[in-house]
Amino acid sequence: MLLFAGDPHGSFDHLFPFLQQQDEEIALIILGDLQLNDCAILDRLAQYCDLWFIHGNHDSKTVAAFQALWGSEWKKRNLHARVTEIQGIKIAGLGGVFRGQIWMPPNKPLFFDPIHFCQYCPQDKIWQGGLPLRHRTSIFLSDFEQLEQHQADILICHEAPKPHPSGFQVINQLAEKMGVSKIFHGHHHENFDYRTLADRTSYQIFNIGFRSLATVDGKYLLQGVDDR
Repeated sequence: MLLFAGDPHGSFDHLFPFLQQQDEEIALIILGDLQLNDCAILDRLAQYCDLWFIHGNHDSKTVAAFQALWGSEWKKRNLHARVTEIQGIKIAGLGGVFRGQIWMPPNKPLFFDPIHFCQYCPQDKIWQGGLPLRHRTSIFLSDFEQLEQHQADILICHEAPKPHPSGFQVINQLAEKMGVSKIFHGHHHENFDYRTLADRTSYQIFNIGFRSLATVDGKYLLQGVDDR
C-alpha cells in the first residue's frame, strides 16, 4: 500500500494509527515540511513503513530541521530531483519552493543552479561552503532539467501545479514531459479539490493538505485541519 502524507509540521502522531492497523506492507511518502528537530520520529515511523519524503520550505528554517534531513542517513530517502521505483511505481520528486531571488515562474530564472547562485552570493551569506540555509529548499531550473530526462508514473512536489490559485504552470509542463498519470503535492493546507474544476488534464492532481493522509487513488484516510 502506497500512502501520501501532507505537511506534518513537526507532529506525526496522527499517522501511527493508520500505519499500525495495516496488515500489508506500507510505503509512506511525506510531501514536505516535516519541520524536525532530530531524526527520532523518522526512526519510529520506519518501524511500521517504508519511509520516503521530499523537503518543503520549513525544512531549512532552522539548522536542526536541515540537519535532521540532510545531516543523517535519512538524506538517502529524499526523493528530490530523482525518480525512484517504490512498490513497482516510478515516483519523481520535486522538493522545495520557488523563491524570487532565484526563480519565480513564469519569470525567467535568475540563477540556473546552486553553483551559479553562490558565484554571485556575498561571502558572508554562504553557509557551510554552499547555499545560504534558507535557499537549501529553493527550486532551481537545474532541478527541472534533471527530472525532464526521465519518465515516471507519479510526480510528487511541495509546490502546487495549476489550476491551483497559487500553482505554477511549469509543474504541469514537467508532468507532461515526464508522462505522469498523477501529481501529489503538499504546501497548501486546505486539501484543494481539483475535481470540481472544468479544466481537465491527462493526469490527476491531488492536494494532500495539513496533516492529511491519502492512498495512491487519492482517497483520503484522514483530512487534517490547520487550527494552529
